[in-house]
Amino acid sequence: MKNLPLKIAIVESGRSQLEVAKLADMHASWLSLIVNGHREPSEAERKALARILKRKPAELFEATP
Repeated sequence: MKNLPLKIAIVESGRSQLEVAKLADMHASWLSLIVNGHREPSEAERKALARILKRKPAELFEATP
């Protein structure tokens, strides 16, 4: 399932997914997998994306059990 909160935050940031990936020090295809729900981000990736997108991690990602 797509991560709509993350996708929306990227669009609202005015940056491309490629730009966000570079700022988060990850490959664009890696971020694409996260956005499209094919991969769970690590805690460090969650924090980096939240910082770049000026959101709290909980706003972008569902809590993992």
